[in-house]
Amino acid sequence: MEEKLFRNRVAWMMFLLSILVIWVHSYNVELFAGRAPGVSFEQAAGLETFLSVTVGQIAVPGFFLLSSYQFFRGFAWDQLAGKWKRRFFSIAVPYAVWNLLYYLGYVIATRLPAVRAVVGKEPVPFSAGEMVRAVLDYAYAPVFWYLYQLILLIFLSPAIYLLMKRRILGLAVLAAMLAAIHFHLDTGRPNMDALFYYSFAAYMALHFRDAAESGPGALGRSRGAGFGLGAAGLLLAAYCLFRALTPGADVLWTVCGRLLAPVSLWILLGAVSLPESRPWMRQSLFLYAVHFVIVRFVNKGAALAVGRLIPAGLAGIAAVVVFLLLPAFTAAVSYGMALALNRWAPSVWRVLSGGRSLERKN
Repeated sequence: MEEKLFRNRVAWMMFLLSILVIWVHSYNVELFAGRAPGVSFEQAAGLETFLSVTVGQIAVPGFFLLSSYQFFRGFAWDQLAGKWKRRFFSIAVPYAVWNLLYYLGYVIATRLPAVRAVVGKEPVPFSAGEMVRAVLDYAYAPVFWYLYQLILLIFLSPAIYLLMKRRILGLAVLAAMLAAIHFHLDTGRPNMDALFYYSFAAYMALHFRDAAESGPGALGRSRGAGFGLGAAGLLLAAYCLFRALTPGADVLWTVCGRLLAPVSLWILLGAVSLPESRPWMRQSLFLYAVHFVIVRFVNKGAALAVGRLIPAGLAGIAAVVVFLLLPAFTAAVSYGMALALNRWAPSVWRVLSGGRSLERKN
């Protein structure tokens, strides 16, 4: 695949997954229900749970897959030091800085009465030890568990490469990971499911790059066949995720569904002519970092306004409307912040974004 087309496809995929991540943290029924006791919110809760949990939770596995695929794409040992160096500045440094900012934000916010009610925390202690805990263990920014896991996986990349570079051995190791997930054998550092997603993408990058990047067309099939394959994959993913809802269901149903869904979405994006991604679609890590704060303040503020201005019988509808609009609103606010930093504080923007650019890479 031409590099420009590949990068454009990645940008689209990252943006769509980012929208799903925002929905994961946008669930607000309990906030709105608290402002209108006695009102039924069952339908609102059902819709939001479906979008934020069943659908939204495919986003982070998708991020693991994309990150791994790009790391191992054309991998060679002499590239390892360079790849590690680039990811140190694009992932590890922003991870530390954002965790520090979240911690300092909580320290300040929990001491301001007007803001403390929104934050919902007791005054956060300010100490060197607490600061270290915040930076190393994402104690005040739980959304960064993904970057924490990704840093561990990048550190383990040489071992993953050795295991995945041979086809038969790689398949055996992937099967062993699935068995470990089935039997709930998990070290947590990294999580076994994260290791599986990351290793799966490494395997594809090392052995099936043409098929992964060019899609079914590389195998002599039509674009329509690619669309059909992607749609079939999404249906299979939906079946797996539906089975995962069954009480006592094997965790593998969840893992397989969350693997198949982003893979199928990637195939579908390859089956259509994608327009060039726009700058507001390329916020990437910055949007991931700021979305939680924006979502929290909007949801709490909207719940307060609804409780005072809208009849109780309409509170459930208001909750769903806010929930559905939050991704667009959050992306717009984040993009405005990104533009301001990029223009007036470019050095700060480079650190917070991990050196990423809003402009397309040729």
